[in-house]
Amino acid sequence: PFWNFSLDLYGAEGVAEACLDLQDRRGCDVNVLLFCCWLAASGRPTLTADRLRAILKASDAWQADVVKPLRAIRRKLKDGTWAGALPETVEAVRRRVADAELAAEHAEQLELTNLYAAAADRAVHRDDPPEKRMRAAVGNLGVYAVCLGVVPDEKDRIAVAALMRATFPALLPDEIAEAV
Repeated sequence: PFWNFSLDLYGAEGVAEACLDLQDRRGCDVNVLLFCCWLAASGRPTLTADRLRAILKASDAWQADVVKPLRAIRRKLKDGTWAGALPETVEAVRRRVADAELAAEHAEQLELTNLYAAAADRAVHRDDPPEKRMRAAVGNLGVYAVCLGVVPDEKDRIAVAALMRATFPALLPDEIAEAV
């Protein structure tokens, strides 16, 4: 369910840009951003800083050892010029690396849900009103900011608002702005 949610959310208007902005400016893991939204959207209990730190300990290692190296190779293949290499050959290799990066992201998401489930209480509140679940999502993202040592600024609020609009499309922009 988390993977499908992520694919839908990431494809929504403004979400990819918001996630990549937070990744590049703040060092956020896009999977963790999406995870914070998914937990709240699906009515799962909010994250505590201790629980998130334990989850991040495992996911940070996977990101550092697997995902980030694949991302660096993919970007290098996309942005570099390769003397003697046929552009279509380089592009074919880049696509394969991108596929491997996506598979690594999926594996991380499976691990995130597994780590959360192992520590979480099982109460799910899918019937909570969207306003309450949206506040929980903002709270989860706030806990993530604390774990990263980030004090949110206006650019962060704009990015989080884009995530909230896509996660909770039934809510009015004013409701989202107030919560963010």
